[in-house]
Amino acid sequence: MAPELPPRPRVVPLDGVDPCTLLTDDDLTDLGLDGPPLLDVGLSALYGGETRQCTARGYEPRAITFSVELSVTGGIELFFRPGVRSEITPIEVAGFPAVIALPVTIRDFCTVVVDVAPGQLVDVQMANGGRQPPIPQADLCVDAQRAAGIVMGNLLAQG
Repeated sequence: MAPELPPRPRVVPLDGVDPCTLLTDDDLTDLGLDGPPLLDVGLSALYGGETRQCTARGYEPRAITFSVELSVTGGIELFFRPGVRSEITPIEVAGFPAVIALPVTIRDFCTVVVDVAPGQLVDVQMANGGRQPPIPQADLCVDAQRAAGIVMGNLLAQG
């Protein structure tokens, strides 16, 4: 059963938004991402259609991978359907309803999903970049929440 999420403070449609515009150069540096942001458009089985995703990597002082994916074909409700293999924790990001989604079998990333419009969401993920020892998942979740806040601030400033 889905938890009761707070209402959105407003609707922020994602149609036509380039996810690579949602972090400035200063934001990338602040998050420890020194690789160039890369845009990818593809089909998502989870979100049931085409999504736009921007990824960036950081190498120093730690190896980390960031992505922000914009879905206009599936909303936050997808995380509450039967069979989702993630631990779901409701939170708020920039006043919007959101969840932390932790996969139950893989512990090398953390996802924060923000509900911005009916059937639309912002999916922010921070993942271990491959070095040993790996970045603890709790740290990745702190980074993902911080990154989601930055992404939402920049998205709201665009609208």
